[in-house]
Amino acid sequence: MATDSYDRLGGASVSANTRELPVPQKAVNIELVKQGGEVYWGVREADDAVVASQLYDPIQDDPGVRFLTSTVIDDDSRQLPVPDAVSDHWDQVAGGGTAVSGGDRLEFVTSDELADDEQMLVLPEWQVEDVLGEEA
Repeated sequence: MATDSYDRLGGASVSANTRELPVPQKAVNIELVKQGGEVYWGVREADDAVVASQLYDPIQDDPGVRFLTSTVIDDDSRQLPVPDAVSDHWDQVAGGGTAVSGGDRLEFVTSDELADDEQMLVLPEWQVEDVLGEEA
């Protein structure tokens, strides 16, 4: 899927204690997620990229995306919980072990096509080059 033109929204490290990370302000500003809102998680089958969205239907209705789970961002917070189903997916893609742990950085990116459905990709640093076609 490296043919899309991607917009990097920012990145952050996963907290070892809470398994949460702050959503970049740019993602909040363009309303890809909102405080106090639900976030739906899926996997893009073509490249194993994790998709996050505040809208359920585009993930559920896309034949190329497999729905995983949902989480909630607390009111007055930008802290995004990383659910076990997403961590388990990254572990599988990486071939076993713990692929993303506390302190590891995740990158948030979107494209025009993703943003039209209020979606963004949440990528571990080790997956950025494969998915985006560029280095982290």
